[in-house]
Amino acid sequence: MSKMIMAKFALLAALTSAQGAFAQMVPVLGLGFKLADDVSTVKSALRTTAETEPMARSVALPPGIPDPNKGKSVLHLRTRNVWAFFNASGNVESIRLDAPFAGTVLGIRLGDDTKKVTSKLGKPIKNPFPAFLVMQGYQYVLDDSAYVTFDVNDDGVQVIFITT
Repeated sequence: MSKMIMAKFALLAALTSAQGAFAQMVPVLGLGFKLADDVSTVKSALRTTAETEPMARSVALPPGIPDPNKGKSVLHLRTRNVWAFFNASGNVESIRLDAPFAGTVLGIRLGDDTKKVTSKLGKPIKNPFPAFLVMQGYQYVLDDSAYVTFDVNDDGVQVIFITT
């Protein structure tokens, strides 16, 4: 192959891999971090010195099945009920928000009822699915790289999950 063709392939590869880096997560009020951020960025955004803890081993795995939680960790700020789950490389792979978290995601806050969720955001991208047997999960697109799921019961939104 000529040097010109090789250069074009290299440029195309660089542009293609950089595309994902341009996707910005919709800001979540009260967090200051997003999916894919590293541990130090999250700790700085949350103004904490708390350390991450290793994820528990998946229970009841048959012999010979690798543990999917191996090398993963979690940072849980118990007073704010913000959870950041990190992959084995130390980057946020999901976020969980429980009460008393006071921020909003797409204009929805903990405690809002199903009617407010659907009137503000419309029909979820999937029919509501059971979440922990007593809640329904309403999933929406957050941006080009993330989804948000609102777990709702009779008392309103109880948990907000942000995932890829």
